Amino acid sequence: MDSGLDNQGLRGFLLNDISQLRHLQSINLSGNRIHGVIPPSLGSIAGLEILDLSYNSFNGSIPESLGLLTSLRKLSLNGNSLSGRVPSALGGRLLHRASFKCVTTSLGLCGIPGLRTCGPHLSVGAKIGIALGGCVALLVLVICSICWCKRRENILRAQRISAAREAPYAKARTHFARDVQMGRFHGHDNARTAAENGPSLLS
Repeated sequence: MDSGLDNQGLRGFLLNDISQLRHLQSINLSGNRIHGVIPPSLGSIAGLEILDLSYNSFNGSIPESLGLLTSLRKLSLNGNSLSGRVPSALGGRLLHRASFKCVTTSLGLCGIPGLRTCGPHLSVGAKIGIALGGCVALLVLVICSICWCKRRENILRAQRISAAREAPYAKARTHFARDVQMGRFHGHDNARTAAENGPSLLS
């Protein structure tokens, strides 16, 4: 039993219910506008020999369950936006015994010969943890910056208040120093006048 619905302008998602068609041997949905993830339930159609989902808008990773399709002879996934690691069971078997087309425009795939090497795999929980950690670190940085600005503002305010309180005393000290200087000046003048006039004679 075949499902040849290629280039029919189909839109929407491919539902998990497709696995109810257990007698399908070929599924060809290429050249449509189907988006979303590839249903993992496809791996339960044991007699599936051809799966062509090329040139749609599928995203996400290739389900591990497709590696269970032992009768699969042709798998075409190119022309989508798939990413992540190609299931090892699927990739190893197809590279030796079947036609496997997924590399053309799915540059996000990795993990089998002919594709880039996969980096460290992080679980969803790990990714969420990293994201939360980054948010917490950013929040701490913002709080520290605010506290530093507040502390600096308080120091400057205290310095201004201290300067305002010291101003009258500084002015008084200036006047006192000037008066002392003037007193010394007059004392020198009197001494010089006395020296010029000579000793006074008492009559």
